Amino acid sequence: MNEPCKKINCQCDHSDPCTQGWVFIRYADTTKRVVRGVIYETTKEYDGVRPCPTCDPERAQIVDTSKTSEELTQKLQQRSHFKVAENYDKSEASKTRTL
Repeated sequence: MNEPCKKINCQCDHSDPCTQGWVFIRYADTTKRVVRGVIYETTKEYDGVRPCPTCDPERAQIVDTSKTSEELTQKLQQRSHFKVAENYDKSEASKTRTL
């Protein structure tokens, strides 16, 4: 058994592939180039991690549905505790108040 993640009351058993709330993945990036009429295909493999869907389903869903890294960054920033409080304050300030 791997070390558990830092989440309180986590339901994950933290067995393979989960390691402290993260899942290690390997992905490939293939590029094609045409040089003098010949097509060259280059494949680079990278190691990466994703949030474990059992430990942190909200973050894993955001990672799965984001199309670009900019969109991923924006969605993750929007779910931060500070941003949620800021959005709540803005929505309360915009409401009409009657005395």
